[in-house]
Amino acid sequence: MSATSGKFGDLGTRVVSAIALIIAAVVLFELGGLWVAALLVAGAWVMLWEYQRVLEQGSSGDMMTLVIMGVAALIAIALTYYVGWLSGLAVLFLGGMALVRQDRTRWMWLAAGLMYIGAAAVAMLAIFLTPGDGLFYIFWVVLIVALSDIGGYFAGRIIGGAKLWPAVSPKKTWSGTFGGWVLAIVAGVFLGVYGPVGIGVSVGISLVLSIAAQAGDLLESWLKRRSNVKDASDIIPGHGGFLDRMDGLVAAIMVFTVLRTVML
Repeated sequence: MSATSGKFGDLGTRVVSAIALIIAAVVLFELGGLWVAALLVAGAWVMLWEYQRVLEQGSSGDMMTLVIMGVAALIAIALTYYVGWLSGLAVLFLGGMALVRQDRTRWMWLAAGLMYIGAAAVAMLAIFLTPGDGLFYIFWVVLIVALSDIGGYFAGRIIGGAKLWPAVSPKKTWSGTFGGWVLAIVAGVFLGVYGPVGIGVSVGISLVLSIAAQAGDLLESWLKRRSNVKDASDIIPGHGGFLDRMDGLVAAIMVFTVLRTVML
């Protein structure tokens, strides 16, 4: 096996899995409305299951705890669709409080996961439902997260060098970090030229989204390292779990929600 094939040995599986996920997401987002809400419910359920699995160090946790989190996410997304995002966040908060009685020793960890994952789903649906530019905004965030991952993957494998945070994520390098930033900036220029906002704002937001995506990835890596778990699950070939792929998007969509309020 050559050095090049060794560096990119998992590339084929990663590409096929990524294409399948992208096609499924594009089809559902094109259908719109309730299909998008259903997609977000399904995604939130899987990620909440994986989050609980990480906390349980790879084993299945208490079923009732998972039911509480899943029902809270379902109702929150439904209320966001029919009423508004504030009602969705309120339900997530109540769901977190309900976890106190279910698991008094780790309810703060469980509540934090519910709020973090659930709020990201609520935010994505609220952004999608924005009249006019909602779909563009979703495309913007997803594109930057994907390019940050691609830039990090190739720059890290080709250039290598100093590790970013070896205690948490041994494979991540500073070259990969900068590679993700470069692609995000390039994308920001094109989005500024062809999108509804100026180049300066587009580049600035794209760079911040790239940083947020990388921070979300590191956050999940830290949680897995803390629990001595390699992957959130193994449901996506070549990628591990759904949360392993969406960790950057979860963080980026939350940051974009704040930036959109302030800058757009």
